[in-house]
Amino acid sequence: MKPFITDPARPDRIRRPSPPAVFGLPVRTLAIASRWRSPATGALLAGEIDRNPCNLHLHVQRISLWHKLDAAAATAAAIVDLWIVLGSRGLDLRTRMLRNHYTELESYELGLYLAARLTDGIDLHDPRIALPGAVLARPVEGARIFLHHATQSAPSLS
Repeated sequence: MKPFITDPARPDRIRRPSPPAVFGLPVRTLAIASRWRSPATGALLAGEIDRNPCNLHLHVQRISLWHKLDAAAATAAAIVDLWIVLGSRGLDLRTRMLRNHYTELESYELGLYLAARLTDGIDLHDPRIALPGAVLARPVEGARIFLHHATQSAPSLS
């Protein structure tokens, strides 16, 4: 694994090592990623969550990182991703995230929306949760009927 390096002047840009630089962590060893508070770390966490969505530790790290960077949009998107993964499970964790980050969620009118769905969770196809930065949301408008059972056999081509 190769470590990544971020440029303090442009934290969104990942570049090759050259001093002086702020050293980051390899993506797969993010045990102390909260010490490297930069948008580049958030992007790497989002990529890792896309590859392994069931890793709740990555979700909580991403929410914590964006909250510490005062990025309301990214914090709300990270919370939406956590809610998608949890489904109807993890009521205590979802309640805590809703309570701790209600302001960020309400800036996108999601505070009350998520509060009403505490017991059932949210659907990844819900168009209301499609925020910029939400990795796992797959919004679909209208009815979602992807497959139909055939009621009759297919007509022959004879």
